[in-house]
Amino acid sequence: MHLQLEQVVAVKYSTEQYIKAYLAVDKAICTLIEEQYANMKYDLPCKSYESNIKKGLFLKFALENIECNEDVDQDKLISIANRYSKNCGDCVITAEEIAAFVGTPEGLKIIDAFDDLDEDVKKFVAVNKTKSLLEISELDKLVRALKAAGLWTKFHAIYPFVGADLAAKTYNIVNVSKHQIGWGSGASSVTKGVDFDGTTNGFGDLNLNFAGLGYSQIVDVHVSFYTSDANTVGQNIAWGAVQDISVPGGDDRMTFVFDGIGLNYFTDMWAQGGIAGRVVVYNYLDPGDGGFYITTTKAQNDLRVRRDNVLRGFYNSNRVVSPVPNLDLYMGAINADNVATVGTTRSFGLFTVGYGLTDTECDSITTIFKTFLNALGR
Repeated sequence: MHLQLEQVVAVKYSTEQYIKAYLAVDKAICTLIEEQYANMKYDLPCKSYESNIKKGLFLKFALENIECNEDVDQDKLISIANRYSKNCGDCVITAEEIAAFVGTPEGLKIIDAFDDLDEDVKKFVAVNKTKSLLEISELDKLVRALKAAGLWTKFHAIYPFVGADLAAKTYNIVNVSKHQIGWGSGASSVTKGVDFDGTTNGFGDLNLNFAGLGYSQIVDVHVSFYTSDANTVGQNIAWGAVQDISVPGGDDRMTFVFDGIGLNYFTDMWAQGGIAGRVVVYNYLDPGDGGFYITTTKAQNDLRVRRDNVLRGFYNSNRVVSPVPNLDLYMGAINADNVATVGTTRSFGLFTVGYGLTDTECDSITTIFKTFLNALGR
C-alpha cells in the first residue's frame, strides 16, 4: 500500500486577487526602499535590503507579464507574490486602492495581461475609464458572447451604460469614436444605468442618423433597450425621430412609446404620414413593465415587437417605408424636427441600434444581454 504524502490543490485566483498581489508587491518594494534610505540617512548600521528589493522588482516584472505563464504557474506566481509582500512590507491593500489603480492605463494593462481582454473592450475601457473590475469582466464576456454567436456585426451601437458618471455612459462599445451620446440636462447617472426626469430636457442624442448611415428605407433596422420600470405614466418615450411632422405628405417616423394611462405600448415605423406600420401591444397581451424590448424590421411587410424572448406584436402588411427620417435618433424623447418633445421618466440599463434581426437572433441577443444585466444587478 502506498501513502499519498502530498496533494497539490490548484487555486484559481480572481482578477481582483491578482491586482491585490501586484499592488502589495509594489508597496513592499517601496517599504524596503524607504527603510534602506532611512538607515543610510541616519547612518544606522547597514542591513542587507538589496536582495529582497531585487526579488520584489522581479516579482513585479513577472506579474506585469503574467501571460507568459500557464494558468497553474500564474496561480503559483500570485501565491509567491502574496508571501513576499507579507514578509517584506505592509501588504494590506484596500478596495479604494484597487479602484484607483483599475482606472489608470497601467491598471488596464495589468488586467489585460491576466484576462486577455477583447480588443474592443480595451478601447472602450480606455475612454470610459470604469474603475469596476466587475463591469470590465462582464463587458468582456458580453462582447465575446456576441462575437461567438456571429451577432457583433449586427450592431451600429451598443451602449452598456457603465462607469462612474454620465460622461462615462456616453460611449458606444462597438466603436468608441462613433455615435457618442449627448445628454440633455434632464438626464442623470444612476446605479442601474441612466435615468430621465420626464421633461423635454431628459433625453440622449445618439448622434446616429439612419439616413446618414445610408438607409433609404425604414427596413433592416432594430432598436433594443432594457428598462426596469413599470408602465404607469402616460406618454413615456423610449426612443424616437420624426421628420416633417406638420408637413402634408411628410411625417416620417421611427418611435417607441409607452402609455401607462392607456395601458399599452406601441412602435411606429412608417413614412409619409402613412400610419400603416404601427404595432400596438395592449395590456391584456403585455403590461409594458420592466424588461428587454426589441423593435425589428427586416422587410417592408415585417415589423415585430418583442419583450423578453416573446413576440408581443407584429405588422405583416406592406408599409410606406421611404424616406427615412434624416435626424438623429433620441432616447428618452422624440426628436421632432430637431426639437426634443414629450419625454420619459423611465431608466435604461442598456440601449442598442443596428440591423434587422430574425426571431432566432432576437432570442440570442436577449439571452446574452440579460446575462450581462443580471451580473450587474440590473
